[in-house]
Amino acid sequence: MGTAFALSYLVGMFASVIVGRSRAGISQRGRLSLFTIFGSLPWFLTQMASMVVWPAFLGVWLARGRPESPWQALTTGGGSLLVRRRTDR
Repeated sequence: MGTAFALSYLVGMFASVIVGRSRAGISQRGRLSLFTIFGSLPWFLTQMASMVVWPAFLGVWLARGRPESPWQALTTGGGSLLVRRRTDR
């Protein structure tokens, strides 16, 4: 029983990473650079929190009616990737 719970929790953690990157507009390929992580710190910290307590984040997201992601991936002039809050709302 404990093994099934642990495996489902790990699968949920992995799925939260995939969903978080996809909703922000980041491909699933490759790693994030340190510039992207530190330049997008609010997004990164939110993603880390959602990965650890993904059942709570999933419940809140469903209770709110599955709203659109507030994050958007942007490419800088130098070709680096940054994630910022959407401004087109």
